[in-house]
Amino acid sequence: MSFYFSKVQLSRQPQDRELLQSLSCHGDAYRDHALIWRLFPGDGMRRDFLFRRQKDEAGPLSYYVVSQRAPQPLPGMLAVQSKPYQPQLATGDWLRFDLRANPVIARKAEVGTSRRHDVLMDAKKQVEQSEMRDELDKSDQANRSNEAMNAAALQWLFKRAPEWGLSLREESVLPTGYSQHRLRHGGRQIAFSSLDYHGLAQVTDPERLAKALTLGVGRARGFGCGLLLVRRVD
Repeated sequence: MSFYFSKVQLSRQPQDRELLQSLSCHGDAYRDHALIWRLFPGDGMRRDFLFRRQKDEAGPLSYYVVSQRAPQPLPGMLAVQSKPYQPQLATGDWLRFDLRANPVIARKAEVGTSRRHDVLMDAKKQVEQSEMRDELDKSDQANRSNEAMNAAALQWLFKRAPEWGLSLREESVLPTGYSQHRLRHGGRQIAFSSLDYHGLAQVTDPERLAKALTLGVGRARGFGCGLLLVRRVD
């Protein structure tokens, strides 16, 4: 199976500004989702790509994309630079990794079914429920909540990294950029969160890692999460 790694950049003066405005009305996550879909024509085909929006306040909107098909540029709107993507990594290699993820946890509801919850908000809720039994001032409550949320975010990553063929250097991992997203899609209201992880890791299973790099990890992959980026460290 072949893959492509692409950098996609929005034109500084897009020809179809009305399209951008109409897509943005549904939320930035929906706008990103809809724009990237336009690079892969073929009605009815299942999604076979991952993407991530780059946060660069000074420059134009841009994305990294990993796909099974070569994306097709949209003249006057989206420029594309693509190359074949065949990660060549070996056991023991050290990497610097970057991941925008949608960390969720399953909790059983009262009727016995499971529902997914935002890992950070779930941790905050657990602390708040315990604090109802404790007498803490506001600063102590905030500190305890922040510590619990950070620990839950790290635990989510540490638990899953071995499945992706990675052994993390735990002290190097930094979670940042927590965001909550709401959008309208297919007549439905969709809410999800994203969190960026950065750090160092060692390759333990090249085959698992290759799968994670090309097919993605976690949930909300259609909305800009799950693309694992790595760079070899000498």
